[in-house]
Amino acid sequence: MKKRIGATLLLTAVALLSCLGGGLAMDRTELGNVIKAIPPNGPLWKYGTLIMRRRTKKAGMAPVVFAHWSHRARYTCRVCHLDLGFSMRAGDTGITRAQYTAGKYCGACHDEVTAFGVQGGEPSQCARCHMKDTRALEFSFETFAATLPMSGFGNGIDWALALKSGRISPKNTLSVAAPPMPLPEKLRLPMKLGTPAPRSDVTFSHEDHFRELDCSSCHPDIFNIKKKGTVDFSMDRNIFGDYCGVCHMRVAFPMNDCKRCHPSMSGFSGF
Repeated sequence: MKKRIGATLLLTAVALLSCLGGGLAMDRTELGNVIKAIPPNGPLWKYGTLIMRRRTKKAGMAPVVFAHWSHRARYTCRVCHLDLGFSMRAGDTGITRAQYTAGKYCGACHDEVTAFGVQGGEPSQCARCHMKDTRALEFSFETFAATLPMSGFGNGIDWALALKSGRISPKNTLSVAAPPMPLPEKLRLPMKLGTPAPRSDVTFSHEDHFRELDCSSCHPDIFNIKKKGTVDFSMDRNIFGDYCGVCHMRVAFPMNDCKRCHPSMSGFSGF
């Protein structure tokens, strides 16, 4: 794992140096302001890990620590955010213990059959989610990540490559009766979205996103489905959690991995 962390830090450092010396039309002060505006990446295991304490604090319990990475290899985003109804917006879902034990939200899988549950008696499984100490989770991430392709950003895992290469094979639905709809043929070709220099064109693939999501994941709540219907779209809005930033500053690769979206950006790999 130390090799993974070292390699990730090296990739990030190279990206930053490339940015400073690559002829980008942005002076050092402006670049510094942009970097400061982006949330820190932190330890690799922590990227995409949610700490939920709003309800637990009132109940006198340790916060719930939810690791997207440990679920993402088993299920696509679609399963939780469409089949099970989890909102992509923080605080919107409001899970209760009664809903859990009735088989809703987390309880759909954490039923003591598919995955551990809290419906039974001893030994108590509560501490597996309500964590006072995350060291066991951090250690399990090291073992988990060691088998997956590396990335220089986020949690150090290239999830898109892991999925395409078959290193992970997540389920795309929990319902046999209602399989996901196929992607319309007209949406299979990548879209070129023109943006002002020096950002260059953005290449957006519906197909890549559809491997893990559904049309309703993005439309119409995040993006207006009408052509040119999305207004005020900008990097500032993305970085602070709107539009692409709903996922790409929290769970999916962060937006400082610039060339993942701007492949023709010359001399600039990210910051």
